[in-house]
Parts: sequence; structure tokens; C-alpha cells
Amino acid sequence: MRYRLSRLVAAPLGTHTTLNVQEEAPIVDDDLEVGPLQGKVQFTRVNRGIYAQGHLQTKVYLTCVRCLEPFSYLLDFEIAERYVFSPQVDDEEPVYLVAPDGMVDIAGPTREQIWVSLPLQPLCRPDCKGLCAQCGINLNHETCTCQEESIDSRFAILEELL
Repeated sequence: MRYRLSRLVAAPLGTHTTLNVQEEAPIVDDDLEVGPLQGKVQFTRVNRGIYAQGHLQTKVYLTCVRCLEPFSYLLDFEIAERYVFSPQVDDEEPVYLVAPDGMVDIAGPTREQIWVSLPLQPLCRPDCKGLCAQCGINLNHETCTCQEESIDSRFAILEELL
């Protein structure tokens, strides 16, 4: 996901250009399948470098934490990153560099944003019923015929309070 911005490198501060992003699936991790990436990124010439800001979208393929079925999830995320011509000692955050030929690679920030945008508890749908705790059947597709758990006789008196 490299873009040649040599004209922007030589331009005055504040000059910007917007590019449409249409990329093949980025490689994020061996265990995470990601679809094609699309969106727009605006590159702006700033002091000591270029600022990239944009909105991107892709599909990721996840496994539901309740029913263990695979599903696709649409991921919308923003990137905002500064690329510098040369790193300085006082740089507080990780630095991305503009290559000497004016190339800027947005793959690193894109991978980072895909990771932080993933849901912590991926669900195939909000009302997913999950699996039966006794027989393991997917309750979204079938009705379970298991008996309800019997209450421990030591706690039977507490059931009367309900």
C-alpha cells in the first residue's frame, strides 16, 4: 500500500491531495483473514513531513464467541498518521518515514487500526443463542432437548425465595 507523493514532498506547507484506496486484502496476521481494502486517504504537506488522514473499510472473517460459527464483519476505521522526512531525537511517538523517492507506505498504520478496531467479543449477530452447555448443539439452528440442570439439594431452599 505504497503511494508516490513526490509532488507533495516539494509542495508548500498545507498542500494536500486525496487518493482513492482500492487494495487487495492486506496481510495482518496468519490467523486473521481480511478482505479487500477501500476508502479515501488525504495526504497533507506539514512541517517536517506528510500527514495522512483517511477513512478505510474492509471485511474481516471472524468466529462467533457464542456459537463458534464463522462470519464476516464489516470494519470501518480511520487512520491518522504523520510521516517524517527524517526522524528526530525528540520524536515521542513511533515514526513512519517518507522514503527518499517520495513513497509513503500506509500498510503499518492500516494493520494497527484493523487490530484495534476488531470487536473483543465477536458475535455473528447480537441475538446469538450460542451452544447448549450440555450437548453442544447450535441453538441458532436447532432446538435442544436436554433437561434443565437439576438444582443442588443444598441450595433448594434458595429456590423458594425466587
